[in-house]
Amino acid sequence: MAKHISFGTPVNDAERWAFSLLAEELPDDYLLLTNVEIPTQSGQAMEVDALVVGEWGVYVVDVKGYMGRLNAGLHAWLLDGRDVDNSLAKANYVARVLAGKLKHKIPVGVYAPWCQGMVFVTGRKGEEIELEKDEGTLSIYTPKQIIAALTKEWGLTAPHKHPVTEKQKEIVLNTIGQVALVEQRNNKIQDFIKLKCLFLQQGLEVWQAEYQPGGWTAPWLLKILLPIQFDHSEEAAVHEQRLRDEFQRMQALSGCSGVPYCAPLIQDGEQLVLPIRMPRGLPMNMLSLTELTTYQLLEILRRSVSSLQQIHRRGYTVGGWAENCVFISEEGDVEFIDIKDSISTSADIQQYASRFLALAEQTRQPRIYQWYRQAIAGGTNDLDALRSDLSAIIDIGVCDTLPQAIVIKEGAVIDHHYRLERLITESTHSQLWQALHLQGQYACGLSIYHQVDADWPMLSNLYRSLSKIYHPHIEKVLAFGQLPESEALFIARAWEQGDAIDTVSNIEIGQPRQWFTQLLSALQYLHRLDIFHGAICPKNIICHADKAVLVNFGVGLDIAASYYAAQYADPTLWSFEGQAERDLFGLVASFIDALTPASLKGDMGQKGMINALHSFDKQWFGEELFDACHQVLSFEFPLDPKRSYAEQFGIIG
Repeated sequence: MAKHISFGTPVNDAERWAFSLLAEELPDDYLLLTNVEIPTQSGQAMEVDALVVGEWGVYVVDVKGYMGRLNAGLHAWLLDGRDVDNSLAKANYVARVLAGKLKHKIPVGVYAPWCQGMVFVTGRKGEEIELEKDEGTLSIYTPKQIIAALTKEWGLTAPHKHPVTEKQKEIVLNTIGQVALVEQRNNKIQDFIKLKCLFLQQGLEVWQAEYQPGGWTAPWLLKILLPIQFDHSEEAAVHEQRLRDEFQRMQALSGCSGVPYCAPLIQDGEQLVLPIRMPRGLPMNMLSLTELTTYQLLEILRRSVSSLQQIHRRGYTVGGWAENCVFISEEGDVEFIDIKDSISTSADIQQYASRFLALAEQTRQPRIYQWYRQAIAGGTNDLDALRSDLSAIIDIGVCDTLPQAIVIKEGAVIDHHYRLERLITESTHSQLWQALHLQGQYACGLSIYHQVDADWPMLSNLYRSLSKIYHPHIEKVLAFGQLPESEALFIARAWEQGDAIDTVSNIEIGQPRQWFTQLLSALQYLHRLDIFHGAICPKNIICHADKAVLVNFGVGLDIAASYYAAQYADPTLWSFEGQAERDLFGLVASFIDALTPASLKGDMGQKGMINALHSFDKQWFGEELFDACHQVLSFEFPLDPKRSYAEQFGIIG
């Protein structure tokens, strides 16, 4: 794109179209001066349609909008058989005048650049024109050849060809006079000074600009519409309405984070301008993710989702998710400069997730990047959950991922905080360790899962739920993360003193009833929050003195596979039961299984559990509790979620 300096207004559509073509197609180091006047010795001035200062010479270009068949000779021209002016003669004359002016200004030791005339015959915007030249060397060209003629050596009529130097270009501009002032005038829109063109299409321009009202400056973007450059007035009207709609949207979103400030529209009769404050930072396509810490990435994501939420709550969507339309500052601020409001909210969230997935994956926080993956697939659009997770991880604190993989063995340190002390149990896909929190010097439990993709939805939902609740008889989840250079995940939990209920050595009278009551209250609390354990078995009930705790919520199912409550039940009946009923079945069956001698149980199926229940003294057990347990094992318990579980089991107080 050549540097275009307009000294005046084009007099017709042919000039306007020709100048636009030359400005777009000529190289960046070319100068295009349009509607410029060349001073003569007599003091008069001759107007030139276009003056091109190029690589090989200075070209005086006369623009003609002739349409039809043009026969151009050395002296006479015919257009469809009619005489027309020989424009090349005029252009050559002006070129000789300019060359004479340059020779008088050239200092000793510097040669004057070659000046020559040229005619650009446009036709109807490049169409409906045929050109025949009596001599092939005549500098008359149609749109198909004009750019090559101005940029290649063969287009030069000089006997000796030499590139134009920077000094020669400077002398040409000095001869024309006031070029800098004219350029400054052209680049000024009220108090905005255009600096660099970022986008140029027929009638549409985007400029980087400065706002200079006084003794200070501020960076801005100018979206400029030039209606006169469109082929049809209807097309110009459509683009004008789009620009006005964009202004209305940005005004309606004023005050939202992520939406840059815009000034009122400027309309001066020739153009419509929307000034937008330049977003802080860099566009995403220029952002280096490897240089950002985990905390910086998390903060960027948190601010991005907060900004998107604010926009959606005002009834708009972004829509413009190109990399160069999303800016990120050093402080983590995120701004969108192309708010189109052209798609639905769900589609907007999907496109947002696609644009920010790479940042999310760089955090190596499964809770975060899995949300983005699910959103891309249309599996979620819960921005509140994402923002809550981001805030929780930032507040709790995370460490940047270690560069090397961790070997899971005794003494290994996980997430900089947890040292593995003792392997409690393991299976093909998971392990359960007793670990030590290094900073706090307290024991905790740590589970490792190797099949991330298969278990992720369950793990993510349960962790998100458990991390936000507290109950004395529900395990406390401490941390969740991904092992470096691995697809394995870990969950750290508060260590619960005691043993699994089926391994408690001494059980005192009254303890089972107390433990059962505590776990009923825990289950009712969970179920009211729509949280279900899903894997209640003896190994997931930890008992110690006067306290019982539910652990291992639905995770590490392969660890508990041989003890899982489903083995007690009829598979057909089990498949029809609700999640709350399954949890109660697992709780009752686990207690019966753990407290009944093996000789009295028989098989481990539903009948075996019912037989084991009948081995107890009904009066000692309590008739109401006995009947409730029998109904649960028979899948006949009329569970009322609004009533106390303990009351429904006949346990009062």
